[in-house]
Amino acid sequence: MKSPAGLLLSAIELDRASAIPLYRQLYLQIRKQILSGKMQGGVRLPSTRTLSKELALSRITILNAFDQLIAEGFLASRTGAGTYVGNEWESRGIADEEQRQPPRLSDLSQSMLSLRSSHFRGVSYTDWDPATPTSFLPSHSTYDAFPLAVWRRLMNRHLLKPTKAMLGYGELQGLQALRAAIAEYVFDARGIDCSAEQVVIVSGAQQAFNLLGMLLLNPQDSVWMEDPGHIAARIALQAQGAQVVPLRIDEQGIDIQQGLAECPDARLVFTTPSRQHPLGVIMSYARRQALIDWAAQYQSWIIEDDCDSEFRYSGRLLPALYAMDQMARVIYVGTFSKVLFPSLRLGYVILPQALIEPFCTLRAVMDRSPPTLLQATTADFMREGHFLGHIRRMRALYQARQQALLEQLQQQLGDFFNITPVEAGMHLIAWLPPTLDDDVIARELARHNIHTYALSDYCLEHVLPPALLIGFAGTPEGQAQERVEALARALSKMGYLQAT
Repeated sequence: MKSPAGLLLSAIELDRASAIPLYRQLYLQIRKQILSGKMQGGVRLPSTRTLSKELALSRITILNAFDQLIAEGFLASRTGAGTYVGNEWESRGIADEEQRQPPRLSDLSQSMLSLRSSHFRGVSYTDWDPATPTSFLPSHSTYDAFPLAVWRRLMNRHLLKPTKAMLGYGELQGLQALRAAIAEYVFDARGIDCSAEQVVIVSGAQQAFNLLGMLLLNPQDSVWMEDPGHIAARIALQAQGAQVVPLRIDEQGIDIQQGLAECPDARLVFTTPSRQHPLGVIMSYARRQALIDWAAQYQSWIIEDDCDSEFRYSGRLLPALYAMDQMARVIYVGTFSKVLFPSLRLGYVILPQALIEPFCTLRAVMDRSPPTLLQATTADFMREGHFLGHIRRMRALYQARQQALLEQLQQQLGDFFNITPVEAGMHLIAWLPPTLDDDVIARELARHNIHTYALSDYCLEHVLPPALLIGFAGTPEGQAQERVEALARALSKMGYLQAT
């Protein structure tokens, strides 16, 4: 109920040491209270004499503030009756409540929010406290071994003599020097024979997935996805309205016969053939050729994410799908996030000739290429041999870290986990007793400051036994015992290990 006696204005706080004049401070604070709905329309303010006494201000100061508020319509002066909040603010509080309701979003935004929340309700990067981590997150590499001195020298080379090209908007497809370096690298490492013209630099693999979804999919188009599979890629394609067809993973990779039986005319398939994410299976040669044959027959597309292919610890990789494709149906996606560092925000797409112009047209509408300085530094890093040297060092480092962590896991938790070494990648699969819920365990571990991911997070159809993904790249050899001990203590407190 509105009081005719006016307000106390006890929330007004004036800073007499401030450079802002007192009348201006009073004006701003009253205006803020009206806009926030704390002062309702029609409410009477105290008289200037009362305010002068209560706020220890001169009447001139108060009159100056009131005059400004009256001129802007926030206050209204009634002769012989005093000063009131303007009538147009009568329902301000109610209006503000209505404004605090969820915003009206597009169907695309609602879809993305829904898809994201269904996965990120569990363990996420925000749960990881870098100050006190026992982190086994599978996507965390090590940064202390990165050659920062070399990187700084290469970057300073461009900073000391900046050119117009370096400071300008940059090339739409990305810096020519970097695209040429990537084309040379993928030919040497993955057998991909492409030109620099077919390479487009993007801000990481996730941007590539989103752009490709926009380029190739209409709402309700069907997409084959590995199950379990790449979560972020699935969300990107679903956000475009795609209907995901989950295909099982066996010892040869994605089950193409299941796809042919359930949805032979899918618009595209997303696959990680070099090291299936997250299980680590390598797709067989026969399965690769069958996938290419299917895409050619149905005029479908294959998005090949060469996930962690740089980190292989034994044997030789089969050629990339792109290198085997004679029908120009494969699109290759690579990233520097794990092999260099994530905040670099550089990835690349290698396109068939027919997709270069439409992809770049779409790209031009969405944004421009990443910072030219970082592209130039990365190009020099690759061309001068530092990139391959860094990969070799990291392979040896990660192999040693995997071995140290695996020994501790088998020694301390061998009766609880079923775990074997991997030939590539940055994480192990720790299979759990079949009666347990991996999602529940991952959540409980996070409350004990032990961070990992549940395999079920990656699954659409939950047909596999429960498991945890245990990243080893971020655990130094000397800390393996300590971190596994912390994991064992947490599992014991949670009641999953028998006391010895």
